[in-house]
Amino acid sequence: MPLVEKVEGLLGQMTLREKIGQMLQLVEYMSGVEAVADGSWGDSSLGSVLYSGGLPSVGSLRERSARLQRAARRHRLGIPLLIGVDAVHGHAQARGTTVFPHNIGLGCARNESLARQLAEATSLEVAACGINWVFGPCVAAAQDDRWGRTYEAFSSDTELVSRLGEAQVRGLQESPTPVAACAKHLAADGATQHGRDQGDAVLSEAELQAHLRPYRAAVQAGALTVMVSFSSINGRPAHGNRWLVTQFLKRELGFEGLVVSDWGGINKLPGSAEQQFAAGINAGIDLVMLPGTNAPGTWNQATSGPWRAFVDSVERSVKTGRISLERIDAAVRRVLRVKGKLGLLAADAGGTAALRPPSSKHLAAAAAAEPKQLAPLVRSKWHRALAEEAAAHSAVLLKHDGALPLSPTASVLVACRGGRSLGRQMGGWSLSWQGTTRDEGLGTNVYDGFRARAGRAGCEACVSFSERGDADSGDVAIAVVSEDPYAEGVGDRARSPVPMHGADHACLDNLMKRRSSRPVILVAISGRPVDISEFDRRSSVIIASFVPGSEGGSAIASLVYGDRPFKGRLCRAWGEHWSLGFGLRLEPPPAAPPPPQEPSPPKVPVFRLLRPAPPPPPPPPSPPPPSPPPPPPSPP
Repeated sequence: MPLVEKVEGLLGQMTLREKIGQMLQLVEYMSGVEAVADGSWGDSSLGSVLYSGGLPSVGSLRERSARLQRAARRHRLGIPLLIGVDAVHGHAQARGTTVFPHNIGLGCARNESLARQLAEATSLEVAACGINWVFGPCVAAAQDDRWGRTYEAFSSDTELVSRLGEAQVRGLQESPTPVAACAKHLAADGATQHGRDQGDAVLSEAELQAHLRPYRAAVQAGALTVMVSFSSINGRPAHGNRWLVTQFLKRELGFEGLVVSDWGGINKLPGSAEQQFAAGINAGIDLVMLPGTNAPGTWNQATSGPWRAFVDSVERSVKTGRISLERIDAAVRRVLRVKGKLGLLAADAGGTAALRPPSSKHLAAAAAAEPKQLAPLVRSKWHRALAEEAAAHSAVLLKHDGALPLSPTASVLVACRGGRSLGRQMGGWSLSWQGTTRDEGLGTNVYDGFRARAGRAGCEACVSFSERGDADSGDVAIAVVSEDPYAEGVGDRARSPVPMHGADHACLDNLMKRRSSRPVILVAISGRPVDISEFDRRSSVIIASFVPGSEGGSAIASLVYGDRPFKGRLCRAWGEHWSLGFGLRLEPPPAAPPPPQEPSPPKVPVFRLLRPAPPPPPPPPSPPPPSPPPPPPSPP
């Protein structure tokens, strides 16, 4: 049956409250979610669920997702759920997965093919958990380093953001295990004043059109969903901006997917909850992400809190004419259409179906696999190698005085907080919303990366570690300075340039006091350009690795030891010293001249020294002269 007929058939069977339920997304950890999904509580339905915060193992998530889908299929309509997750740099909030570099690093790599491969790998690790929707890519163009989400943006340049965003949309949705992509956050969330998260972007018409460019690219690439921003444009909140959501996105761009609100973003609009829901839905929001209510004791109760408040409020608004039934039907059509394009409305509704032919062959066998069959491919050798390659391509060489590459047998001291902290090199949205500073999770920190590389040369003992930098060992110091992980507004900073942590300054002081003549190679792990002016004066080499992910330690070691070339170029200006596009390259060492060679003796055939040359063969005999012709006969 054609998808349009399936959608209209389901829509025709629904009551008003069931339609409203399809426009609602609840958080998976709320108690009672399954009861809402299967219709045993109330007379509505449920359109979507999202996973949030620190997540368990792949196997546990897969069982949770299966349980939720079974509940949805028990409903009289049997419509499966959209299940979403913030997998913004790999499926990083789940345990045992591959954590890729954050988008700021991919912007420095400037490689659309690599960005697409990372998205394909993410889609597999997400699909292995029974999840069919990724809240990414972020296509903001971050303009102010003080913004706490700077690392989620590919660049300050909207053209570069457009290219990489398009690549990731295609990677997620055209992989052998396709999931829905979500271009976010509509719009200009990276252009707010003073870099304030959820702030106001004061823009001219030309500036606004530049920030809308990545959404044009994402829609042209086939993005199935778009998320609205918490922020405002010229004082107008995006969640209530009908021009932005309906006129520009849906009509001008011809976007046919669904528009989802951000986490409780619709409740930041003015007025009562009922007025907020009506304003957001009338602006063009099709699916409302509702984490909870402010009522004490009910925020995490799906059946008594957000579900009931949302369905009741929207039902009243329809009956009073505040929201038209046509607008409700249009929103539900979009939700069902996305589910259909993911294969969720198929007869068996067993999982996702390819939206387009797979773009890569390395996972061709996974195209028709069930989530359980995909589990062995999570954090596979190929994914780890891809993560290391991406981390290496993301690193930018800012300063070099000739100290690189190091010999793998050199005596090296890895120092400072970031040198032995996997959590810091993975950043926010890793293992939990805000990340962790601990050396936790699967991967390779910088110290272990250097030890492993030196160990392959038989010199693992050549590498030592000191968090405070107060050690005499090592003829070369690798000072790994770092930001603590953060996400969203928690990472907003008041000062510009953003200062580094005091412990890193103390570490560098200790390195200088101990052995001032020891060369220092500075590696900066940060979600944005930071103030390293003091470090610049004391360092022979400066490498900006940004937030390199779980395999960042191996990647940094491979660059320092010369196993890989530096390819990264800044995706945004770094202070006044380094402009957008800057990145040094290491020239290969000059080829050694060939060793001098003694003149070769003349080549004389040996047999001529042993015996004379044979005489030349006699010429062939000349042929006898031709006989003269016989005389002509005498005339009679």
